[in-house]
Amino acid sequence: MDTVDIGAPTPVPLPDVPAKDFMTDAHWETLYALLDGVLPSITSTTSTHVTDKCSSILLSDTEFESLIDDSIAAFNNAPSRNEIKEYLEYRPSQDEHFREDVLRSLAIVPHKGQLVKILNLLGQVNQPSQATWSIFLFPLYLHIHGHAGSMLLTGYWAPITQQPTRVREAILKSWATSRLTSLRMLAKALAQMALKANSIHSPYFKTISGYTDAPKDWKSVEGYDYNFLQVPAGTGVHEITTDVVIVGSGCGGGVSAKNIAEAGHKVLVVDKGYYFPPSHFPMTQAAGAHYLFDGGGVVFSDSSSTGVVCGACWGGGGTVNWSVCFRLQDYVREEWAAAGLPLFMSRDFDDSMDRVWDFIGASKDSIRHNPRSQALLDGTQKLGWRGGVVEQNSGGKEHYCGRCHLGCGSGEKRSPSVAWLPAAGEAGAEFMEGFAVDRVVFAEDGVTAVGVEGTWTGRDADGSLHAAENTRTQRRVVIKAKKVVISAGSVWSPIILAKSGIKNPNVGQHLHLHPVNMVSGVFGKRDMSSWEGGIITAYVDEFENLDGHGHGVKLETTSNIPFATFSVQPWRDGVDAKLLAMKYRHIGTFIAMTRDRDTGRVYLDPRKGTPRIQYDTSDFDREHTIEGVIALSKICYVTGATEIRPHLQQLEPYVPSDGGKRQAAHQAGKDPEFTDPDFAAWIAKLRSAGNKGPTTIWMSAHQMGSCRMSAKEETGVVDMYGKVWGANNLYVADASVFPSASGVNPMVTAMALADWISRGVARDAATEI
Repeated sequence: MDTVDIGAPTPVPLPDVPAKDFMTDAHWETLYALLDGVLPSITSTTSTHVTDKCSSILLSDTEFESLIDDSIAAFNNAPSRNEIKEYLEYRPSQDEHFREDVLRSLAIVPHKGQLVKILNLLGQVNQPSQATWSIFLFPLYLHIHGHAGSMLLTGYWAPITQQPTRVREAILKSWATSRLTSLRMLAKALAQMALKANSIHSPYFKTISGYTDAPKDWKSVEGYDYNFLQVPAGTGVHEITTDVVIVGSGCGGGVSAKNIAEAGHKVLVVDKGYYFPPSHFPMTQAAGAHYLFDGGGVVFSDSSSTGVVCGACWGGGGTVNWSVCFRLQDYVREEWAAAGLPLFMSRDFDDSMDRVWDFIGASKDSIRHNPRSQALLDGTQKLGWRGGVVEQNSGGKEHYCGRCHLGCGSGEKRSPSVAWLPAAGEAGAEFMEGFAVDRVVFAEDGVTAVGVEGTWTGRDADGSLHAAENTRTQRRVVIKAKKVVISAGSVWSPIILAKSGIKNPNVGQHLHLHPVNMVSGVFGKRDMSSWEGGIITAYVDEFENLDGHGHGVKLETTSNIPFATFSVQPWRDGVDAKLLAMKYRHIGTFIAMTRDRDTGRVYLDPRKGTPRIQYDTSDFDREHTIEGVIALSKICYVTGATEIRPHLQQLEPYVPSDGGKRQAAHQAGKDPEFTDPDFAAWIAKLRSAGNKGPTTIWMSAHQMGSCRMSAKEETGVVDMYGKVWGANNLYVADASVFPSASGVNPMVTAMALADWISRGVARDAATEI
């Protein structure tokens, strides 16, 4: 790829701000008043910079100056006193960009009507005479009006908009610790909304932290010259004919396209997402959340307990994943083979993994660890645990970029859109972006797949995507094909099958997510700059087999871009939230990734025709995750963290009372839970706090198993060759066919399975010519 230095990625404009009329002006003002409590303005009683003192948390001059002193003392190369003062006095809820982000977040939330009902109770809004209120699955049967609603939910007669900010903060704190799950979840949702918006749009955040949206050595890279099929405007159904249609351009679809095209078949790859060249990467956080992922960055499970991160652009999850290359572990292969699938202990599967490994350039060569990954490795060594360096799919290049969550601007990550699909294109494959497949089309026998049908939405005249879809060319399209391969991922593949009339009851069941809890460490004045460098270059596997049957946790680092760091922090109070954001440069965040035994499901929303996710981490799996959280806390301890902050509600961070002397004296190979009584007492509190959903923050970037491979039709969706049980010429090739959770980042396993399945498709197609 050629590089041209043009200074910064090409901006990708967001669509127009959605209409805000799903709430009244009074509702919005009540919401902003609540968000004031999450992230307040903090000032002194005599400050002349803040005119509306009622809308700030007021400190005495001595307290305010002391807060500034403490902030300066916490920094290496601290911002100026005046910069910190302005930051503390800044009131995010009044910023138009903050408000716009809140609006965009709420506009796509399916339960926003429930929030409106709560805002009715909190404000001076006329109430219906009889109503049944509910929020987050907790029914509040209330027949009350005006101020009485405020009294019930806040303990104050006056509406929250008339309360000083200190009271707003106190109300949120009472909700966050309430016995009522619904109120704890409401506080959690409000905090996540505000923390996300602020981390993206604060006018002070980048200056104080040093974060920039693009790496400091960014160069423009020209990507593959895709020639996407275009559909002419018209009213009738447009038809296209090919040999094999592949639905999805991610890790499964990319591998399948290359193999089948190189075997000499006419291939058309389609995806509902759109392509962005490396010159547009990394996107800004706001643009990346909108264009690169489903659900504006995160899709939540029905109970709101688990946030699922699912790629939705050209290249799928491979465009936004974090370069991690793990081979499927032997004990998982043995488990899957024992389920009647001998493929997984065969030379054929070895060959598929080897081909994938070589093509993506999986290697440890040239890896340069950022401080966060180095801390994980150092802690592992000090504690005497198993761990190591993980291969990257960057072809042996250093790839020191921590923003691949927003797209890889260097083009070094050999993702589907960079490596597999261009190879398929060179072999003659064709491509179609913006095509949302609704269903598989069957022949008159009802079992033989003969194509797919859906809606194509073109780009705007200038090639952009921010114009409303109804202003761009849209048309129904049928693609006729001899073979259909569904590679839309574990969230969308079962939905397409269900909408196509596949009656197998296993479709959408057996969903595994590798649920994670997180731990953040504040490492004193050490410059972590964790938004730079490889996102995951180190791991710990000491605890991956806690039950003796292959279930446990893998400890890894995680994406530390601002909204990914702060939107998942447990909220304690407004002052703590503001001070923590200032420490961004010194924060490292880690994950305990669970190989889940127990499952959820993906199912069709009957009104919208889109996926819904039902998943709550089981007690069995939660116990493993909490052991991972404890282990990460110990790693933070032995590597000198001055604050250890598990992302668990109602747990105070660990701050060493002796200034870190016992940490500095820690002896290698010793477990600090048994050498430091203060730390041991805090670990006991951590265990008792627990991590039970839905108020605990759970996240997942891996979806598997919802169209699982099985030895017989009664227990799965596809056979050992990826063919859908009970159908002809219909295959699934992505992580949804995993028989259970892989226990490692699933990219290589998904690609290896797609290699195996697609080579079989190519052979089958050749025999039918």
